[in-house]
Amino acid sequence: MYDVLKDILVADLQVREEDVVPTATREEVGLDSLAVLELATALNERLGIEVHDYELLDAGTLADVARLMAERRPGG
Repeated sequence: MYDVLKDILVADLQVREEDVVPTATREEVGLDSLAVLELATALNERLGIEVHDYELLDAGTLADVARLMAERRPGG
């Protein structure tokens, strides 16, 4: 799921690829609250993953976001 997250961050949210590492926080990659909302929407529309923006805001690192995605993945 981490690679899928990375693809969305780079392609859709224009995060610099070199900034996207598992240990990075959302602040370190430049995701403000609006970008987090866009990420939640993208996860739902593209992957059918229902996750709220506040859950993404509470995730400590990108690895935590990927773990949440894996938990919420349909059939997962």
